[in-house]
Amino acid sequence: MASVLEPPARGRGPADALLRRVELRISRRLDGVLQGERRGRRPGPGGETSLTRHYEPGDDVRWIDWPLTARTGEAMVRVPELEPVLTAWALVDRSPSMQFGSAVMTKADLALEALAGIGTVLRRRGDRLGVAASVTGGLDLMRPPVGDRRGLSASLAAASRLQPPATPGRTDLAAAVAAMGKVATHRGAVFVISDFPASDALENALGTLGRRHHVFAVEVRDPRESELPDLGVVRLRDMETGGTRLIDTADPRFRDRLRHVAAQRDQATGAMLRRARADRIVLDTGGDWVLAMARALSVRRTRGAA
Repeated sequence: MASVLEPPARGRGPADALLRRVELRISRRLDGVLQGERRGRRPGPGGETSLTRHYEPGDDVRWIDWPLTARTGEAMVRVPELEPVLTAWALVDRSPSMQFGSAVMTKADLALEALAGIGTVLRRRGDRLGVAASVTGGLDLMRPPVGDRRGLSASLAAASRLQPPATPGRTDLAAAVAAMGKVATHRGAVFVISDFPASDALENALGTLGRRHHVFAVEVRDPRESELPDLGVVRLRDMETGGTRLIDTADPRFRDRLRHVAAQRDQATGAMLRRARADRIVLDTGGDWVLAMARALSVRRTRGAA
């Protein structure tokens, strides 16, 4: 299993600019949406007796709850209820098919934005995110879990530098997911960011990963994968194999068949992810991914912690 360990990025490069842009979008759109989802790690200012006990020698004097002490006549302290830090992993698909894009960005660009968004939300909760990436199969990049902004920026930079090889080839995403299960040893959450070509091998790998982890399948799409405008005769290239083919986009029968095939592919992918018990999050290169991601992260609490 090949892997590339990247040193921390220095300065403010493209990855740091991407992270700042995503942080700004999340702050503007999600403030209040994700609040209160998990119990805090520090005691609040209230005086609930369920969070307090009598003072004992050696207790930190900063824990003393003075209002409660005054009411009871006995020294009382508030004990911080620490919640374990969640360790999550993100596996980013950097295969040739992810380089396609017809809107404002490619699917690979959207995958990096989604990765930045996931890392930002987890960091705001005090959790950690490890990053892995795959080009043709297996794990071609691994970054250990971090909970600080600098580490997240370095992981984004390392993932962005990982490019598909010059020689086209089919991607074995199932092998990368299976390898991810060997790396993510502690029970937690795993985000797989890909366009998810449906296959039995991928379904089995996701199902096996889901036995220990809460799996989020972050599916990235482009609108031109299901709908083409009338552009006349164009040459289309398969991003995975490199093969080309002339297509008459003016033919309504072709456009109808494309929509039908895309709908079948969508149904097959959805059925595969349901059987694998993975939470599906669909993001579009031409749409707003922030709220879609927030809704998915808010519906179900990630289970397990390191």
